[in-house]
Parts: sequence; C-alpha cells; structure tokens
Amino acid sequence: MNKTPLNPLRPPGATTLRKLNSKIVLAGKQAVKALQDIEFMMISLRNIEDHYFYKEIDFPGQDPAVRDEEISRFISENNFIKRLCLIRKIISKPFDSSLGKDDMDDLERAMEHLVFWEKPGD
Repeated sequence: MNKTPLNPLRPPGATTLRKLNSKIVLAGKQAVKALQDIEFMMISLRNIEDHYFYKEIDFPGQDPAVRDEEISRFISENNFIKRLCLIRKIISKPFDSSLGKDDMDDLERAMEHLVFWEKPGD
C-alpha cells in the first residue's frame, strides 16, 4: 500500500544531519553485538530460502506456504523484534538528540517519511 510521505517537502533521502551527527562513533563491543545479530538473522533467513528453493527444484509443486510458515516460526522463536530493537538502540545512542526548528531531532526527521505496515482496510 503506497502512501504519500508525511512531509512531501522533505522527500526520502533528503535528510540533512546536524554537523554533530554527521559522524558518529559506536562502542566496539556494542557494534559487534549488533553485527552478530544482523549476521544471524540474515544468514539464517538466506539458509531457509536456499533450503526451500532447492527443495522446490528437487520436488516441484511444493507449497510456498510451508516456507512462509518456517520463516514466520523462525522470526518469532528467535525474537527478531527484540534483536532489531537492540540494534536500533545501539545505532541510535551516539546521535545527538537536540531538537531542530521543526521540534524534531535528526533521527525523527530521517524517519518521518517511512510508511509502515497497517492492518488491511485502515
């Protein structure tokens, strides 16, 4: 479902960061933790896709819903939302959160154009 960006005067990718936020530094241990979680999620999902892709080649006619159920189960059982929240926290922490003239910080401003999933019919 395509929606108009919240602020059409500031299209996606047009975010200007304050000079203080133009370069951030992540703590090494925290950055490694974030990268480990990203790697775990990315490689595991790729492995699931590969498994069901090759299974489809060997046994044509497989129900894609089986793959979708496995992906959903894996995401749920491995706390992807919690992991992604931690990654977001690690990356966001070093940013200065001073408000600009628009009463938003740089990260709020950068995220305002995102269109999120909504319940169908909303």
